[in-house]
Amino acid sequence: MFSGREWILAVFLVLLSSTICYGEEEPLYIKNIPSPGMKTLGQKNKGWSFLDMMERSFKIDTERFNGKHSFGEVMAREMSINVGYTTAVAATEQANSNGDSPKDIVKQTVTETIGFNGLSPYYGRVTFYQYLDSNYQQGYEPDFSYSFGVANYAPDTLSIEYSNYGGNRLSPKVGEEFTDLNQGTITTTYRFEVPESIVRFLHPDDEARFLGWASYNLTPEYQQGRWWKQWFGLGVSVPIWNNVSLWAQGNLYPDSSQTTAGDPDFTYGFGYYDWSPGGFILAFSSYAPNGFPWGDSNKKGDFMDGSVFFGYNLDLESIWNFFAGKPSLTKSKPSKARPPWGPGYMEW
Repeated sequence: MFSGREWILAVFLVLLSSTICYGEEEPLYIKNIPSPGMKTLGQKNKGWSFLDMMERSFKIDTERFNGKHSFGEVMAREMSINVGYTTAVAATEQANSNGDSPKDIVKQTVTETIGFNGLSPYYGRVTFYQYLDSNYQQGYEPDFSYSFGVANYAPDTLSIEYSNYGGNRLSPKVGEEFTDLNQGTITTTYRFEVPESIVRFLHPDDEARFLGWASYNLTPEYQQGRWWKQWFGLGVSVPIWNNVSLWAQGNLYPDSSQTTAGDPDFTYGFGYYDWSPGGFILAFSSYAPNGFPWGDSNKKGDFMDGSVFFGYNLDLESIWNFFAGKPSLTKSKPSKARPPWGPGYMEW
């Protein structure tokens, strides 16, 4: 029989050997996009590295392509389709597309968004718009919009994206264009986790996480013959409960001569955001010309200038499995096209 001292010595040797064998292994960490309430486990702080950030930001995730799935299965898994309906909160007086017959109208649109994220974080996305009263579609309101680039939604990553929400036309008439690349916007965004001391001050949950971002935006031709408009954005997204969150972004325009009364000092939104396959979104957002009290007095956007969006994400993988006679997956599917904290700039 072992004595008490011998038992203690045996336990010590076991612990020492386990430390020697496993102490050099990589620490356990969360590989997926962190969501509110999740903490990293055992991750050691090795200090910030620019090269590490660049690798995280631009490295293609190839682990999903192992040759075990058909082309159709891969496309169903990596594509995303969202169908949505947007309505303005309040009616506004507007003339028709010919510039006459003004009337109070509540703008309403139906949208279909098709995205591909198979080379994540590299993506492409196009949205088609149908206006419920097409006679009152304005010249700046597009038939379709599109964006592409590198989009990361985890903290300490860099994103570079191009988006075009100009007056794109599927069948352009005289004076219209299919699209004008110069009217699009190039956006570079750095995302970061808001310091815990600030989060603790603003949120009662001791496991809450806030995502912040800083962006630089550049539009080559923002008006006919006027070039190189630039502005900076600083935003934050705050989780409320599960998929319910709110977000806000402030904008800074270095050259005031490039701004108009329609350029907002800040934008904001809140709602239920579930961008995973089979999930839905119900959210309010305001991209109206909201103005800071100390800013341009001509910017008089208010809450009633916002819009409400309802969208549903088709579960393409389940649809494919159904027609292929395969069992549907019951496990939850992560978001493939959007951050869990809410929308980016002008997502609808």
